[in-house]
Amino acid sequence: MKRETVLTRHFSKVARLLLLTGALLLLIFSVSPANADSTQTGVVATAASDYSSYAISTISVDPKTGPRTAVNNLLAGSYGATVKTFGQYYYRINQFQSDSVTKVDIAAPSTPIWQYSTEEDPPEANSSNPYDLVFLSSTKAYLIRYGSTKAWIVNPSVSPGDEAGFKIGELDLSAYADADGVPEMCCGVIANGKLFVVMQRLVDFCPTQTSYVAVFDTLTDTEINTGLGSGALLGIPLNIKNPQAIQYMAENNLLYVQGVGSYPGGSCDPIYEYTGGIESINAATYASAIVLDDGDATTHPYGAISGMLIASPSKGYFVGYAGWGNNTLYPFNPTTGAVSGALTGFQNINIAGMESGTYLDKNDMMWVCDSTNGLVKIMDTATNMLNENISTNLNPQHIAFCTQGTPLAPKLGATVSGTQVLVHWNMVSGAESYYIWFCNPLTGQTVVGWWSTKNSVSATLPAGVTYYAVVIPYNSQGTGVASNVVMVKTAAQ
Repeated sequence: MKRETVLTRHFSKVARLLLLTGALLLLIFSVSPANADSTQTGVVATAASDYSSYAISTISVDPKTGPRTAVNNLLAGSYGATVKTFGQYYYRINQFQSDSVTKVDIAAPSTPIWQYSTEEDPPEANSSNPYDLVFLSSTKAYLIRYGSTKAWIVNPSVSPGDEAGFKIGELDLSAYADADGVPEMCCGVIANGKLFVVMQRLVDFCPTQTSYVAVFDTLTDTEINTGLGSGALLGIPLNIKNPQAIQYMAENNLLYVQGVGSYPGGSCDPIYEYTGGIESINAATYASAIVLDDGDATTHPYGAISGMLIASPSKGYFVGYAGWGNNTLYPFNPTTGAVSGALTGFQNINIAGMESGTYLDKNDMMWVCDSTNGLVKIMDTATNMLNENISTNLNPQHIAFCTQGTPLAPKLGATVSGTQVLVHWNMVSGAESYYIWFCNPLTGQTVVGWWSTKNSVSATLPAGVTYYAVVIPYNSQGTGVASNVVMVKTAAQ
């Protein structure tokens, strides 16, 4: 294996810290000698107002303040309106009765590499209706199938023409199925080496059952008993109903789940139950708490909570649903639950696709789907001011970001109990592995290692010392940008 020295300029302030202490002078990797710059592109799934046709738009992320460049009407046709990304590739998820996934290189955004079915052979009774694709690496991902009891484990790097190699395993969620025979799995996220799968558990599309989050070990793909479920249900019961999105925040090791409850215009119309909101889950202990309540029959100032984005532990956004096509964007504090006033320019419009909570680009600009006006509205989260409107021709439904070149910087957090340390970070698009360093700046002692696809590390460190930790992502094009530095202070003996 070829080994090269990585220049210190790639490690931001943590490298300077390590050099000053004399702790680490050479970092050895199996990489190419130079790092390519990272380029990020927004990929937007769009749909006609009557959902009779669909297409893809691509929008440049830079320059941060605009103007950006858009290309519309790519891959036009009658498909679904969801898109996911990993590295330089985007994956168009073709949903109900289309039941397939299409892989495309962002360098050739109108040319599919392959399109493979998400149906069993022979087909199941229902449309598999794929909703989400959650990546562990370029060769392993989890396909969330809304119309089935089985999530698929897939290899996204399978070659064209090798459809038989696409599915490499499955996760059985049949225990969570209710009267209609399926658990309505809608979305998932990976944190601390575990896959969290959200299940709505609707009956005739009405939220009458307790919603759940199932947890799987990504190394063994076996379900973890959280100790919180009932009977055969091993997962985490939710307080909110009809969940639509889940997001992981590495800085505080919390998952955020958004639920809409039962709302006017939904399948249970005219029943309206204020049973939605945003709920947090501790990724290590599974303890949950309501972060934002949608109210009750008497007081419900924002209507239903129909979308969210968590930008940081203290800054988030949610969509208030007052009726079909009448949505408003509000900022709030995920730690305190305090809500600020509606954002100017984001009021009383049809905000679509916010359910994923992934629309924050590398510049901390928030991309919002305005399906009233066929626009992607880009807002600076530092000022909460509109930065630019980008026309997508058809109405934007869902956004994800491709990254070309080396991976972007992860966001890092740490939890300490005595001398036991858990360091956790978010998965970065395109990263195939991660390196982590602990450094004692007084003694120069370092702990180096853990090269894998997992996004957390547990370790026992010496008592009564302070370490600094950093994570650096890696892919075939080189090392990416270093994460933020976190201080880890162990208890004295």
